[in-house]
Amino acid sequence: MGSAIMVANMKGGVGKSTLTCYLADYFRKNQKKRSLSLIDTDVQGSTFEMLQADGGFENLRHLPIGDRYDAVNVVTVDTIVRNHLGTAKDLLLIDTCAGKPDSICQIAMMCHCLLVPVSINWGDIRPTRDFIEEIQDRKDSSRAITPHIIVVPNRIPYQQRDYSSLKEALSELDVVIAPGLSDLSIVRHQTKKFSGMDPTKGTRFYEEIMHFGNFITEYILGGKLDSIYSNNNVIELRR
Repeated sequence: MGSAIMVANMKGGVGKSTLTCYLADYFRKNQKKRSLSLIDTDVQGSTFEMLQADGGFENLRHLPIGDRYDAVNVVTVDTIVRNHLGTAKDLLLIDTCAGKPDSICQIAMMCHCLLVPVSINWGDIRPTRDFIEEIQDRKDSSRAITPHIIVVPNRIPYQQRDYSSLKEALSELDVVIAPGLSDLSIVRHQTKKFSGMDPTKGTRFYEEIMHFGNFITEYILGGKLDSIYSNNNVIELRR
């Protein structure tokens, strides 16, 4: 089967679009045997604009989902996800808007993995927890093990090593905490004109995004989380 990975959080400003773009570039460079496609469902279309400007992403679409749009795009995204899941070696990456439209949660339930970027600020953690609880309730109701919910500590200050507040807030939820990503000015500047991972070589962020991409490859694309949850085990992965 193919894989569908959604990047989502009801909280805005946590770095969903930036994470999507760098993860897409990682996949493009390191998963060449897979057919990579991307959908930006955010009304603002930031990911679509950044990756379109890059010029290296062929299978890229902007399909806004929100209150101002009818159900056509929802049905279209639904169909695309199903098609990719049914095609071996397909990899679909989906960026989403802030807020919690029901349609986003529905699409998330179709995906293999849900990446939830968040800072370690309580103002970000609280709504993030609410969003995760919504997805978890849907998983429990359908007795599903997917989407695997992976929380990504994002935009972490350079010297920050203590994630205890995040771990404590999420301790009762069935999530995996992924390796964290730094808050580097070079990354923020690139969001205006995305130029991929190469300009960040030699920085801490480059090593972190490579580590994060390898983590997703091993545990999601490689099926390690599927195996763990199929055996009814509980896991917390630390950096």
